[in-house]
Amino acid sequence: MITKTQTMKNQNWYKLIYQFAVIGILAFMGFRILFDTAYAPDFEAYCPFGGLQALGSYITMGSLSCSMTSTQIMMGVVLFIGIVLFSRLFCGYICPLGTVGEWIGKLGERLKVRITLKGITDNTLRLLKYVLLFITFYLTLKSSELFCKKFDPYYAVASGFDTDVILLWALIAIGALLIGSLFFRLFWCRYLCPLGALSIIFKYSWWFLGALALYVILLLVGLNISYVYPLLIITAGGYILEVTRKDKVCPNPVHITRKVGMCATCKLCTETCPQGIDVASMEKVTHADCTLCGDCLHACPEKDTLQINKRNIKWLPSVVLGTLIILGVTAGSLFELPTISHKWGTEEQLANAGTFEMSGLKNIKCFNSSNAFSNKMKGVEGIYGVSTYVASHSVHILYDTAMYNDEMIQQLIFVPVKRVIKEPSADVSNIVYHTLTIDKFFDPLDATYLQHLLDQKTEAVGYQSDFACPVIVRIYFPEGKAPDKETLMQAIESKYLCFTVNDNEFNVKLAYKVVTLEENSGSMSRNEFVRDMFVPVQSFFNEYQKYTPDVLKGMPVRLGKNAKLKQSYNYLISHISNEEGIVGFETSLNDSGEEMLTVWYVDSLTVPDRIFSVINADSLLLHYRDGTTGKMPSPFNFATADTVPY
Repeated sequence: MITKTQTMKNQNWYKLIYQFAVIGILAFMGFRILFDTAYAPDFEAYCPFGGLQALGSYITMGSLSCSMTSTQIMMGVVLFIGIVLFSRLFCGYICPLGTVGEWIGKLGERLKVRITLKGITDNTLRLLKYVLLFITFYLTLKSSELFCKKFDPYYAVASGFDTDVILLWALIAIGALLIGSLFFRLFWCRYLCPLGALSIIFKYSWWFLGALALYVILLLVGLNISYVYPLLIITAGGYILEVTRKDKVCPNPVHITRKVGMCATCKLCTETCPQGIDVASMEKVTHADCTLCGDCLHACPEKDTLQINKRNIKWLPSVVLGTLIILGVTAGSLFELPTISHKWGTEEQLANAGTFEMSGLKNIKCFNSSNAFSNKMKGVEGIYGVSTYVASHSVHILYDTAMYNDEMIQQLIFVPVKRVIKEPSADVSNIVYHTLTIDKFFDPLDATYLQHLLDQKTEAVGYQSDFACPVIVRIYFPEGKAPDKETLMQAIESKYLCFTVNDNEFNVKLAYKVVTLEENSGSMSRNEFVRDMFVPVQSFFNEYQKYTPDVLKGMPVRLGKNAKLKQSYNYLISHISNEEGIVGFETSLNDSGEEMLTVWYVDSLTVPDRIFSVINADSLLLHYRDGTTGKMPSPFNFATADTVPY
């Protein structure tokens, strides 16, 4: 009879310490958000699966997925090394989904509702995780965006169901994890986890590396073969190997061994195994499901009967795992792979090009923002290439040294901003402004953050920025409502910013430093302020250039309250571009300082009444970059009185 003291003594504390540590860290990160509004945890920072997807994307597409960094990639690399040399240590010790599935399974065991699926049912269901692995990798490599984020239970819960998450898919996955694990042994890990499938493939490393090497050789000899085929072959081969050899020989040099002559045949090892492996019937535990977790080693009452490679080294897996984690994090910090690396100059131009490097660009935060920056630079004469680094928010720009120096490149990157924070009230006749220079303030996101800071902490009605080193910022206040120098400096130098946009809360850490501040450096009338701060919006489409001026007409419309919807103008532009005859969208100020919209049209193809019904539609028809269309409720509302005779 085994006592409670013996049970505690026989606990696998090596594994439990890892499991509790991971769950505890994640819980702390989640709860910290509640009392530290500036804290923005990165729940993907050390995800090996995301790192391997990012590496695949980098090799096949030349770009890193989403906001992945070299740290995630190195964690993926050490995961592979750990599996090849030892076993699926990540799955057994630190995967939070594996831990939750194992703990819920123990509850199901106590309630006597959990069963272990076997035979055809087990083998058939194991196919599902390989299908998910193929889909996940295929869509990630195709788009350079992590597809697994759309349904991953861990990411969904940790991120608070971020916008990347498809709610229905995530809820189904969470239900499968929780309910499935209660009734079926490690339901998620065995049947649905893409990383579980990849881990099995890595266990049969000879198959994975052989198939990969063959693909590379075929590419080198000139055969243009899509990555889809090796991906399909590797996943299909992994599944076949798992169902045909899972309880036979799996080529891990490190495994659990059993001394048959010393075994008391109590079968505690089999009963304790989270995977349900019949350890008591094996001399060597080479089952594909084995994670080298060590539960069987600690449960065995006969000393030295169960060992690792016939040695009493129960501590080895936990030490190896800790070492691999340290190596992965350290190696990931030593270098950084570019999120994108685009070069469009000739060989001669690139050979003679200078390199400009700049960090701290907050708008360089993912693959899409990197592409947007690269596309902007590509249109500039004398710029030959761009590389971006998401982890450090930095860029490397190749440029013609005969045309530019470093400061000129900075000016090319810089985007001057004019922002009206709020309209001055009607009783305000004069506007005063302070002129500042601000360090650590450069990109468009900085401008957005400053707008929220000024709106929250001052009575500012607007600001504008101009290039200099450091950047020049002019902040406008109603006369008599400008703060003193010290108050304004404290507001701008705030360490944290919390704001909400479209019901989404953002917490940002800031490091702005006011270098100079000139109080009450000038004034202007309210009308001068309105005109000076006005930034027109122009867009022309539907082959506008092919029409001569004599066939084009403009229909002026007062924007009125719609002027507050500047962030939505692109939606309206996309919508009206569907209408034959409408070729342009332009905003301006009339003589009275009212904001006006002029819709340009071809008078032989449409008429003002039709145009008015289009801009005043209840829903907007939108065109997206990928060629698809969609609809959204229109936030715009134009009254008939807003139309102005042409």
